[in-house]
Amino acid sequence: MAVNKVSINGTTVIDLTADTVTPETLSMGVTAHNAAGELITGTHIEPVTYYTGEDEPSSDLGNNGDIYLQNPPEV
Repeated sequence: MAVNKVSINGTTVIDLTADTVTPETLSMGVTAHNAAGELITGTHIEPVTYYTGEDEPSSDLGNNGDIYLQNPPEV
């Protein structure tokens, strides 16, 4: 049985009941406990943008955090 709230002498020391983490919002392979206190493993994969071409991307191409690969893998 999962535990999502722990109180000691009337004082709450751990309370997961308001947590919003779900496997879909947690990074792939990372473990945590959801609001019910159940152990979950993340399934979220960050999207990756691949740009192809001969030249390096210009400073005005893409968004901050985009990943540029010269030879992107087949998806």
